[in-house]
Amino acid sequence: MSGQEPSTFRPFVFTVIEDDGVNVTIEVSEEDYQVDLAAGIDKEATMKPGRYKMKRGGFLARHPELKLDEKKRT
Repeated sequence: MSGQEPSTFRPFVFTVIEDDGVNVTIEVSEEDYQVDLAAGIDKEATMKPGRYKMKRGGFLARHPELKLDEKKRT
């Protein structure tokens, strides 16, 4: 890898605050955010510090035709 830029690969680090199976709340710490920036990850490519509320399974809820158990085999 000599002569190339160092890799900015770093696993996304967060803490799960609450998870009820459908809704999940995660938190990105200031420390983890700063480590991402120091590793060379662009500000637009990482999440800013704070809490984020998300819903699990939202894609399949919007696209039920893609659920495997409901597809018919020919």
